[in-house]
Amino acid sequence: MLAALQTGFRPREERITVLIPSRMRLESRWLDVVIHNVSSRGLMAGCDQPPAVGSYVEIRRGTIVIVGRVQWNKGRFFGMRSQDRLSVKALVDEPRLASRPVRANATPEHDRRAERRLAHEAQMARKVERSRSFASLFQFLVLVAVGVTMAGIAAHTVYTMLSAPAAQIEDALKVK
Repeated sequence: MLAALQTGFRPREERITVLIPSRMRLESRWLDVVIHNVSSRGLMAGCDQPPAVGSYVEIRRGTIVIVGRVQWNKGRFFGMRSQDRLSVKALVDEPRLASRPVRANATPEHDRRAERRLAHEAQMARKVERSRSFASLFQFLVLVAVGVTMAGIAAHTVYTMLSAPAAQIEDALKVK
C-alpha cells in the first residue's frame, strides 16, 4: 500500500474471480460471453469476438443487466467499466434464465414482429414443400431412367445370347 502511494498510483480495486456464462449485446448482435472476474465498477470477460475499445455493450445474466464501456481488449478477453456499481454477490447468485424474459407488454397485439414472423414461417414452409415435391419428382425421374437403362441392357444381353444360336439354327435349316 505504501509503495502505491509513493508512486502516485491508486491501489487497484479487488477483483473476484468467477466463471459466469452470460449474453452480451454488441450493436445489434447477441454473443455468448463468460465473465472471468468482477469488481464493483467493472468486469473482465471473454468471448469469440471481443468488442472494440470504446464501444458500449450490454451484458445480461438472468434478470441483471450491466451496461458499460469497453476499456481494453486483448485476444479473446476484454475489460469493461460499468455505468453503475455492480453487486458481485447478486451477479454470482443470479440463476441463468431458462428462456427469454417476458416483456411487460407481452400480449400478442404488442408483439411487433409477430406478423412478419408468421409470414416468414409460412414462406419457409412453402419453400420446404416445394423442395420436397421437386426432390420426389427428381427421384422418380432418376428411377425411371435407371429402370429404362437396365431394361435396355437386359434386352440387348438377351438378344446377343439368343442371336448366336438362332443364327446357327437358321444356317442348318437353309437348303443347300
